[in-house]
Amino acid sequence: MNSATDISMSQDPPLAGVTAGLLQNEAAVQGLAELMSKLEPLLAGRRLNKVVDMLSAAADVVDMSDAYMVEKLSRAFEEGVGAAWSAGNAARMATARLEKMQDTPSLIGLVRMAGEPEVRRGLAFLLAMAGALGRQHAYDPIDYSAD
Repeated sequence: MNSATDISMSQDPPLAGVTAGLLQNEAAVQGLAELMSKLEPLLAGRRLNKVVDMLSAAADVVDMSDAYMVEKLSRAFEEGVGAAWSAGNAARMATARLEKMQDTPSLIGLVRMAGEPEVRRGLAFLLAMAGALGRQHAYDPIDYSAD
């Protein structure tokens, strides 16, 4: 027996008819041969296994996701986009303000700018952010007297 007959006999009866019909169709056989020639390097390099593993991992994530997880991810995405939007708007507004200035502000001019409530709020935010970053990156001071 040839391999085509072995395949069709080992399958369920409904699939055997479909397989036999495909093997009789010249275009289908040619398409399968082209597909196998494209898959051959992937099979030889075991790269197709990695693709199947990635698809399996994606399917597992879909299976594990529930309404709470989707809601939490969407909220995190929304907050991230909102923060990026706010930063972009602030940068555009600051750029527009700087373009209106005729000269570079002096130190006294910078102190005057610091008197504005919006500038003080922005500076307070930047200082609070610097404090939070400093707390996250705290390290033990090195004792140089031990040397």
